[in-house]
Amino acid sequence: MIQLCAIIAHSQVEIFPKKIDFGVTSDQTSWILDLIIENKSGKKDFLLRHTFSHEYEVLFTSKTLLPDSSITLRIKFSPRLKGSFNENIELFFASMQQPIILPVTAIVETKNPEANIPCPDFSKLAADCCPKNMCLVEVKDATTLKPIIESNIEIKEQSVLRLNLKTGKDGRISFNIPIAYYSIIVMAKGYEPETKNTYINNRNSRFTFLLTPVETLPKEELAQAIRQDSVSKDLMVAEQLFSELLPENLYKPNNIVFLLDISGSMTQSDKLPLMKGALTELVTLLRPIDQIALVSYADNATILLSSTQGDQKALINSKINDLNAGGNTEGYKGFKTSFTILTENYLTNGNNQLFVITDGAFQPDDEKKIKKLTSRKSHKGFVTSIVGIKSSTFAQNALIDVSNSGNGSFLQISSEEDLRSLIDELKQRSAK
Repeated sequence: MIQLCAIIAHSQVEIFPKKIDFGVTSDQTSWILDLIIENKSGKKDFLLRHTFSHEYEVLFTSKTLLPDSSITLRIKFSPRLKGSFNENIELFFASMQQPIILPVTAIVETKNPEANIPCPDFSKLAADCCPKNMCLVEVKDATTLKPIIESNIEIKEQSVLRLNLKTGKDGRISFNIPIAYYSIIVMAKGYEPETKNTYINNRNSRFTFLLTPVETLPKEELAQAIRQDSVSKDLMVAEQLFSELLPENLYKPNNIVFLLDISGSMTQSDKLPLMKGALTELVTLLRPIDQIALVSYADNATILLSSTQGDQKALINSKINDLNAGGNTEGYKGFKTSFTILTENYLTNGNNQLFVITDGAFQPDDEKKIKKLTSRKSHKGFVTSIVGIKSSTFAQNALIDVSNSGNGSFLQISSEEDLRSLIDELKQRSAK
């Protein structure tokens, strides 16, 4: 399944992607694609009609767009003729006088070999029907750059284990896998595990992991080793990784609670993988002096991980990878639970911060109580920052109000390029 992250802003409706380019078709082409149509307003809207031709088979989860929600449009492309293909699809919505235009292009050299097979319904992932993609993962020691033999590789899709592999004598493993968004978890004896959340497709199919030994060299010895081998470009990467850590002389200890929205809306588009990706990026930065807890909220508030030292990365990442979404949104309960944990682990000379990760605004009654609570806690030294995952403009305005009441920041994550914003916020708040 290919889900691009470009956006068309058109009235209150946005569509992902803004155009479709199948490129030069071959036996590796993804003929089945999912498009996400989001309603960014507080008003209900309707998809009235579209102009998809007989070259496509089209399915919808719904044609009604509820306020601040989305629907999925699945298309199966089966061109009848070879050659250059260009078409502008028109999508007409009740709120608009003019349609949204969706350009579709392709150079058809190979026709869809499964043109006569019906487009799969939404009980299956589009990726299950797409061609296989060759992927390569290589694992190296971050300090010596030598291959790590028999590293364990887990490939998960939305917390479902798809493959469990081991690297060979060259520290590499190649495999075929459907095009989709995955978590790649790499573990090796004597090393800190690493996780990368990413699309695997024809253009993004080679991944290198530099694992850090559990007992790393002291800073001076590592710097000396890097200087002695400075001619190696790969060792420059290791030096860069080392410099990204939070030096204790520059950054205070962190007492962090992540309050995670796992309500049903987080299953839409790639919101849940983006949340996992942002968390995983930040975990790489944590030190033994930092402590982190995970609390989820949907129908109820649940403590997923009590306050844990930052060097317990395998445990923390396992909790992140196991996140699943579903249910309603009960935000206030989650805030109360989170502040209880923060208070129990309060650091007098540290950064005591609540990060709330969500895709939408809170219920009106909840929001009033949340603002009062975060404002009261801000006067006691607690910071509340909000991370919006592909939040609509309507939701962003409400979430900014909450972050302001908690003396924190609002961060918007809409694609993989935004994942490091969480790290930047933590470094800013913990700087001495």
